[in-house]
Amino acid sequence: PGNTICDGTSVTFTATPTNGGATPLYQWKLNGGNVGTNSTTYTNSSLANGDVVSCVMTSSYICPSTVTASSNTINMTVNPILTPSVSIASNAGSTICAGTNVTFTATPTNGGATPSYQWKLNGGNVGTNSTSYSNASLANGDIVSCDMTTSVPCPVTPTATSNSITMTVTGVVVPSVSIAANPGNTICAGTNITFTATPTNGGATPSYQWRLNGNNVGSNSATYQNAALSTGDVISCIMTSSFACANPTTATSNSISMTVNPIIIPSVIISANPGNTICAGTNVTFTAAPTNGGTTPVYQWKLNGNNVGTNSDTYQNTSLANGDIINCELTSNATCASPATTVTSNAITMAVNPV
Repeated sequence: PGNTICDGTSVTFTATPTNGGATPLYQWKLNGGNVGTNSTTYTNSSLANGDVVSCVMTSSYICPSTVTASSNTINMTVNPILTPSVSIASNAGSTICAGTNVTFTATPTNGGATPSYQWKLNGGNVGTNSTSYSNASLANGDIVSCDMTTSVPCPVTPTATSNSITMTVTGVVVPSVSIAANPGNTICAGTNITFTATPTNGGATPSYQWRLNGNNVGSNSATYQNAALSTGDVISCIMTSSFACANPTTATSNSISMTVNPIIIPSVIISANPGNTICAGTNVTFTAAPTNGGTTPVYQWKLNGNNVGTNSDTYQNTSLANGDIINCELTSNATCASPATTVTSNAITMAVNPV
C-alpha cells in the first residue's frame, strides 16, 4: 500500500526488471541484509519504522553491460497503532445554578495534530468543532458528552466517545427577610424589646447583621434585644442566604421605627369643700386632682378605709361624723405610668361640730 503504513501491515514489494533476460535472479535486501526468495515479489508484515527495502537483480542476458543491477530503495514509515480517547470536564462542576454559563473542555489522547470534535447534549449534536463547548441554558438532568475523531494515521478506531457529565441544575431563589418587634414598636423607656427576623430562602445557615440607625449592632442571630432604645430609633436587619443559588445573596428587611414613651409617676390629691371643719349635716364635696392619671383614670373613694362613692373625681357626703377620714385611690390609664397599680391620695380628717 505504499511506504507509509500502519504497524503490522503486510506489504508486498514488486520488482520490475529492464533487460533482465528470460530468467533473471532476484535478491531482496532489508536494511542491507538478504531476505526473501528469488522472486519478483517480497512480502513482509513485520516492518519497522525506518526500514529500507531494495532488490539486486542478476540479468540472464548473454551480454549485459553489468551482470547485476541494484534497484531503487524504499524507506518505510511505519506508524504505531494507537487507541484514541477523550475526556471532558466542566469549569463549574456538575452542580450549578440555573442560568450559569458552563464551559466544557475536551482533553484528547492520541487525537493527532487535527482532531475533530462533535459535542452532544442528551445525545443530540450541539456546539462546533472545538475543544470547548459553552451553554448557559442547561436544565436539570442534561447530559453532555463529546465524540472525538482522531487525525492519527493508525487508530484502533477513528472515533472515541468521552465520559458523560450529568448536570444538576438548581433554580435561582430570591431571598428576603422580615422583622417584628415584641412587644411592638411603641414602648415605655427601659423596656427590653426583642426583634425577630423571619427569613425566606435563607438556606440552612443564614447569617444576620442587625442595624440600629444604620450602624451594625447585635450578633449573628435571628433575634436582637435592646433595653435602651429612644424615640425615632430605626431597627433593620441584613440577611445573607446560605442557599447555593440565591440571587442576590443578601436581603434587607423592613425597618421598624420606635416610639419610646417616658416613664411617668401618677399621683392624686383630694380637697374638701367647704373644708374639713364643718357643722353636722353639712354637705361636703371632696374633689380628686390627678397627676398623670391618663385619659380615663379610675377612682375609688374611701371613708374610714371602706369603699364609698362612685368612679368619679368627686364624692359628696352629708352624714360625716367627727374624726371621719376620707381618701381616694386612683388607678391611672396613662401610657408608661409607674407604678402601674393604684396610688393613694392624701387623707382628710373631718372635724364635725354639733349643731
